[in-house]
Amino acid sequence: MRTQYGQYMEVDALIIEGATTEFLLGEDWMLSHGVKIDFVSCEMKWYDGDVKKVVPFACTRTGQPDDQPAKVRLLRRARMQTQTCRNVVVAVAAPEGAVGVFMPRPRTKANLLLAPTLTTVRGGKIVVPVLNLIRATTKLPSREVLGTWAPTSDDMTVMELDGELTNAKVKRWLDEKFGEAKPLSNEGELRMGHMGTEDKELFLQLLRQYPALLEPRTGCPPATTLPVEHEIHTGNEPPIKVRPRRYAQSEHGVIDGEVKGMLKDGVIEKGDGAWGFPVVLVKKKDGSVRFCIDYRMLNAITKRDVYPLPRIDDTLDNLHGAKRYTSLDLHAGYWQVPVALKDRDKTAFVTRQGLFRFMRMPFGLANAPGTFQRMMDAVLRGFTWQTCLVYLDDVIVFSRGGVGQHVVELAMVLERLSNAGLSLKAKKCSFATERLEYLGHELDEKGVHPMASLVESVVNFPVPKDAAAIKSFGWNGAGGNHSRRRSSV
Repeated sequence: MRTQYGQYMEVDALIIEGATTEFLLGEDWMLSHGVKIDFVSCEMKWYDGDVKKVVPFACTRTGQPDDQPAKVRLLRRARMQTQTCRNVVVAVAAPEGAVGVFMPRPRTKANLLLAPTLTTVRGGKIVVPVLNLIRATTKLPSREVLGTWAPTSDDMTVMELDGELTNAKVKRWLDEKFGEAKPLSNEGELRMGHMGTEDKELFLQLLRQYPALLEPRTGCPPATTLPVEHEIHTGNEPPIKVRPRRYAQSEHGVIDGEVKGMLKDGVIEKGDGAWGFPVVLVKKKDGSVRFCIDYRMLNAITKRDVYPLPRIDDTLDNLHGAKRYTSLDLHAGYWQVPVALKDRDKTAFVTRQGLFRFMRMPFGLANAPGTFQRMMDAVLRGFTWQTCLVYLDDVIVFSRGGVGQHVVELAMVLERLSNAGLSLKAKKCSFATERLEYLGHELDEKGVHPMASLVESVVNFPVPKDAAAIKSFGWNGAGGNHSRRRSSV
């Protein structure tokens, strides 16, 4: 027979034709199976051969506290496909119809993430969402304890996000969830939108809870705590070694300085493999130099990861009409992703100091954008396209309500980023602004507009006089959707 909690067991019973009612297992069965009743954990335990059986039950004895937390166990084994989120039915020893909060364990044996959930008990069961972040199918074993469930008390308030949230309600929620925190050392440098003193203090109260995310840091940030690594699949192709380029003496000094800094920060390590690629120094607009590796020959033999990046037009359409925006920029985002140990030799580069390889994901690899976008989509799954958008290392949190709603929605995003062990570059972030420059456009409550600087460049663009000048007039394609009578141009 099968119990309501998904356990199968053998029972000697007389079958009555037409009987459809449920029946109870009595003392004779419990004695014969050596069942132990644990009133502390509200569980029945016994062994079926070498297999341990555990069934939760609801304690109804006199004096049992109504607010006692209960263990939550998986009813039956669940299979989780790679990079998916699904609802799982679990067992809890609680009264029928009770409303409570499921609080998951920090991490399951299968490295799956579970979300805190407000639930109603139905037949000794609740439903909780489970997220598989790893790139492999995995299983949740039956009877595993996934967390605890505690009934809501009379003084608990469920905040609705469908309507406007008052500052008082949001502040009470922040006080209960976090409490007091020390001011950030860089609070005076944070870029914040125009808002009243009360709104600003509410916002700062939230940001102060995440110093690990927002406090300034130098060097390479810590690697993500997620089970994510960048892999480079080259099949059976032999190793590639490209002859180093010739550099000026001043360029050698720049390269030596970059290598010294990356060694100190744990971004690279000395290599001894058969792969090697040349260093390229690229000048930026501000005159500084960007240190790059020429991975073109490696990319030519790499099996492509076709994980998509969001379409810019879809992203802009989704942001249309929002009242508040927060732009989050990850600190050295790619460097927060480790390179798989088996593929580190493939990232090697050559300088006059020797051979080095990357421990963190470098720029220039063909599949690096896909790896990073997949990780960020997994971290913020369930929020993307609803309260936030992710384009590589840029995260936009948007709200169509007031500051109170924006605080709550930003709190959910910051909590996910914090749990993933990611770091932000606070000086490049902007918080609760009413206008936002994003991907070459200006966003506000009225819609999406081309950036004024780009419009000025187009207005003052000289009349093309030859084919080369016409080809350089690329804005007609990029910003033509903001132009009247575009077809006549």
